Amino acid sequence: MLVGERVRLRTFEIADAATVWRWYQDHEFSVLDGNIYGASLETIRAFVQSLGSPSFSNVSFGIETEDGALIGLIRLKRGAPEDRYADFGIAIERAYWSRGYGTDATRTILKFAFEEMNLHRVSLGVLDYNTRAQRCYEKCGFRVEGRERQARFRNGHWCDHILMGILRDEFLALNQDQVTPG
Repeated sequence: MLVGERVRLRTFEIADAATVWRWYQDHEFSVLDGNIYGASLETIRAFVQSLGSPSFSNVSFGIETEDGALIGLIRLKRGAPEDRYADFGIAIERAYWSRGYGTDATRTILKFAFEEMNLHRVSLGVLDYNTRAQRCYEKCGFRVEGRERQARFRNGHWCDHILMGILRDEFLALNQDQVTPG
């Protein structure tokens, strides 16, 4: 378990499937996280089971509030070991949006990525209309590195796919007061 200021990141259990299934019944949540709106409980159960089986290349956690409510998921998908990078993803239940949970969860997993996994770089992609997520990522130190114009079709419109990244040194410089002495 990883502990942030407002959240705990923990491994998924099969018992979490019903909660995760409820999230994916919300169209807006689903479109922002992989577009699997309305997936069956069986599909979500298999998805949760895969999240609960960390491997060298994939690390996933459930995001829990201080009072134990499971409100989202966060993950790192590693590339080649010699490149020391991972792709980042996060999804939070809509009732908990804009309350600081995403920022705290992101900082917590970045600390884990750079200090424990010894990664050099973490990257992500975000759709241009998801300005709330972009602000969160920028607060955590991610920088815009590129833009794929009209790369995704969502809700009847073409959207740009914004590429963002953060390097280990950038994260450590922003979080000097919170870094574990090494």
